[in-house]
Amino acid sequence: MKAVEETSFQPNAIARSLVNKETRIIGVMIPDISNSFYSNLIYGIDSVISEYDYSMFLAISDEAVEKELKYLRLFKEKQIDGVILASIHFLEGHIQHLHEMEVPMVVTGHDLHGYQVPTVNVNNVQAAYDATAYLISQGHRRIACVSGPLWDPPCGLDRMGGYRKAMRTHGLNVPDGFAMEGDFTPKSAYEAVKKIFEENEHENELPTAIFVATDLMAVGVLNYLHDAGIRVPDVVSVMGFDNLEMASLARPMLTTIHNDPYMYGRAAGEKLLKQLRNEPFERLSTVPHDLVIRQSVRAIR
Repeated sequence: MKAVEETSFQPNAIARSLVNKETRIIGVMIPDISNSFYSNLIYGIDSVISEYDYSMFLAISDEAVEKELKYLRLFKEKQIDGVILASIHFLEGHIQHLHEMEVPMVVTGHDLHGYQVPTVNVNNVQAAYDATAYLISQGHRRIACVSGPLWDPPCGLDRMGGYRKAMRTHGLNVPDGFAMEGDFTPKSAYEAVKKIFEENEHENELPTAIFVATDLMAVGVLNYLHDAGIRVPDVVSVMGFDNLEMASLARPMLTTIHNDPYMYGRAAGEKLLKQLRNEPFERLSTVPHDLVIRQSVRAIR
């Protein structure tokens, strides 16, 4: 981590101007194209860069470290003009490749403390806190959480951290086994919540509400509760995160945190273009979040 903290990612603009080579190509790396959050993020990026005659080189890493490193090497070989990275790992190998590329870049989905890399993000800790606090305001005290993978700081550590902070602030305990980790897939969330309910057999030990770190995983939670004959929200309330289209299509419709991936993409594209045009820009941009109240949470007293 010391190498990470000491590395500056400010591109060498003078060296690039001397070479004066432009490909008009932006490299974009995402972990999963089947996840509608990332497909909408791509639309947002493209809506900005296409206005300035830039094309996109899209790389899909499948959350695999080796594929991420391979694509970073490929970006360098193709001499692309800039890079946007969404929710990838940041290990020493990544840091070395990014430093050697010497191109403008933007990272989304991470707030890279100690780096000089421009970032677009939502305040995941605060948003998860707000989601959990809303459940508490509706009378819920036994609240479980299914986070994203802990290697992914925004959906894992940060959203789990916001949940725990809200519980702690309101004087509530997180029972053993109530804080579970998924891997972004509905199946992983299905198995996580199944474990919570199977390991807590007595009704007074079961959660009355579940905060889920993504809408996609919330679908898995809803599926398990349906299969187990547990009514939502009559018996258990469910809170999602992202406000993807599926949130309004689910039954019951999902109460969630609005976190607009299209605006994420536009903000990332605009920040990168400002670097390419040598215009001033803010290193850190925070995308606002809102609570969207639908049908999956009920008040209990």
